[in-house]
Amino acid sequence: MTESADSHRVRAVALLMALVLVVSLGYGAGAPLLPLYVKQFVGAAAPAALAWHVGAVGGTYTFALFVFAPMWGRASDTRGRNIALAWGFGIFLVGGVASALAPNLAAVYAARLLAGAGAAAVMPAAQAYIADFSAPVARSRRFILLGSASFVGFLAGPLIGNWLAGPVMNVPAGVMPAMVDWPWLALAVAGLPILLLVPLWIKRQPTIAPSTPSATMSTIRARFVRASMLLAGLSSFATGTFEVGFNLFGGQTLRLTSGTIAIMFMTCSVAMLAAQAMLLLPGVRRRINGGWMAAVFVFSALALLFVSIVPNAASFSLFIGVVAASVGMIGPVLSYELLDRGDSAHGALLGKQAAAGNLGQALGSFAAGWLFTWQPAAPFWAAALALLIGASASVFLWGTARVSELALESPRLPSDENHVR
Repeated sequence: MTESADSHRVRAVALLMALVLVVSLGYGAGAPLLPLYVKQFVGAAAPAALAWHVGAVGGTYTFALFVFAPMWGRASDTRGRNIALAWGFGIFLVGGVASALAPNLAAVYAARLLAGAGAAAVMPAAQAYIADFSAPVARSRRFILLGSASFVGFLAGPLIGNWLAGPVMNVPAGVMPAMVDWPWLALAVAGLPILLLVPLWIKRQPTIAPSTPSATMSTIRARFVRASMLLAGLSSFATGTFEVGFNLFGGQTLRLTSGTIAIMFMTCSVAMLAAQAMLLLPGVRRRINGGWMAAVFVFSALALLFVSIVPNAASFSLFIGVVAASVGMIGPVLSYELLDRGDSAHGALLGKQAAAGNLGQALGSFAAGWLFTWQPAAPFWAAALALLIGASASVFLWGTARVSELALESPRLPSDENHVR
């Protein structure tokens, strides 16, 4: 490979990380401010109405991710990764500005839908672009870099958003209502130069057409993709239920402070990142199969069951770290396995997986709030049940389809030496 090609890869990965970082910052920065943001439009409405709109506004963004991710994935295959990334990120920035300038609640919903529709393009197209020029080992490493950028955004977003909404002017967040809109405006300003670099640093890829496998291969591939989507949805449902559940359980049942819970969120993100880094080890990658995936699902489920009976904050923190580390492996493994075999339409595959994950997480988050009002430990039970179902599906659906694919495709798989780096 030439030096210019190496330089292109470095610039491209750096730019893709910046795109993912801004999108995750946009989500993280707005999350703790949603009650203050929505209150501008509902005024002195009953607390129940305010809570409903807060959940619905957040759910609108997540729902848009679910709806539009497959479309953007296909567009990145047929129109080009650079086109999907530029248009998607641009629409996300416009949605952020529209959210900040919305004059009424209807406009708020439209703006969050627009922002989510654009954000849905970024991760699938970014991963697909990396897959286009990376060998399996390098692809795993670069996927983890994208995941790191996303985790940093989720971690730093709430702190940055809260600071821009008030403390930057030495007043508490919410005292100056208009400042609640500042985080989205600031991100739009920061994101504009990044958007302008997309056509310069992301090369236009040739139009990608799926291969035409035999009828037998096509049937097996379809089974494997469906099983992967099911596992992505189940693990994300558990993640969404678990995250909301431990926030409520820690604050209302264990009486932990918001600062302590924030540290636990950071612990979860660090644990997920560390678990994903383990996937770079050749010994770990070689052991991945249906049984391995089932063991991860079961281990996470057992840890969740213990979370609901822990007596103190220290035990609680330990178990949520274990759950985060285990669940954090599932998504990357599904992405790697989808791309290791099958046709070259990476964007469509990753878009489907992103959609399944977003739908699962949205349903899990909604379910956790309802379940907690019935029984504080119920969100953990629901998450554990979803993971146990995932363990069964790993063996009997995903694992068997994977074995069938390997049996048919292994003679045709290229070696790492024949790949670009």
